[in-house]
Amino acid sequence: MILCEKESELGGILKSEQALPFKHEMYELTGTYERLARKAGVEIRLNTEVTKELAEEMKPDALIIAVGSKPLVPPIKGLDGDNVVVVNNYYLEKEKVTDDVVVFGGGLAGCECAIHLGMEGKRVHLVEMRDMLAPDANVRHRPLLLAEIDKYATVHTGYKGLEVTKEGIVCEDKNGERQLVPGTTVICALGQRSRTDVVEELQDCAPFVRVIGDAAKVSTITNAVYWGYHAALDI
Repeated sequence: MILCEKESELGGILKSEQALPFKHEMYELTGTYERLARKAGVEIRLNTEVTKELAEEMKPDALIIAVGSKPLVPPIKGLDGDNVVVVNNYYLEKEKVTDDVVVFGGGLAGCECAIHLGMEGKRVHLVEMRDMLAPDANVRHRPLLLAEIDKYATVHTGYKGLEVTKEGIVCEDKNGERQLVPGTTVICALGQRSRTDVVEELQDCAPFVRVIGDAAKVSTITNAVYWGYHAALDI
C-alpha cells in the first residue's frame, strides 16, 4: 500500500484548521491517521504528485483518488488583490490580516474564520449572498455557531459582492442598491470546488478505481473518512 501526497506534509484542507484554536484538534486528526497508516505498513511518499504517467508506471491493482478540492475564487474585480487572503491559506498569511476585516462568504468556513478573528479583537463584517448563514453546518452545531457570530461579527446577508477595493467590498443589497462593506483585509471564503480535472486524468489508470472525499463531492471530513473506509473494503 502506497500513499502519495503532492505537498511536503499530509493533511490537505485540514492544515488550514491549525490557525483556529477551537479547531486545532481537527488539525491533529491528520497526525493520528498518519501514525495509524505507518503502523499498518503504509509507505508514504511526500512531494509526489500522482500524474497519469506515474500511475501507468506504478501499475497499481487499485487506485483510490482522494485529491480533494480547491478554493472557489470567482472572477470578481479585485479578488486577486494583495489585501485578499483565501481562507484555506489564512494559516500561512495571518500576518497580512489587518484589524478591519471583511469575510466574503457565510458558509461554515467563513463563519468559523469570522468568529476566530472577532475573538482576536478584530472588527469583522461578514458578507453572504444568501439569506442564511452556514447552511452546510451540522444541524446541532449551527445554532451555537450563529450565537457566536452574533457576538463577534456584523452580518450582511442578501449582499452580492461586486468588487473588492482597498476599502472593502462593494455589494448590491436586496433593493439593488450599492453598499460598501468596510474592511482593509478581505478573507475569501466562497466555498470549494472538486478537482475534477485530476480525477478525469486518473479515472482509467487502474483496474479498480474509487474517487472519495471532496474529489467526489465537496462535503464533510466525516463523509470523507467513511468513503475512504468503504473504498478500502471494496478492494
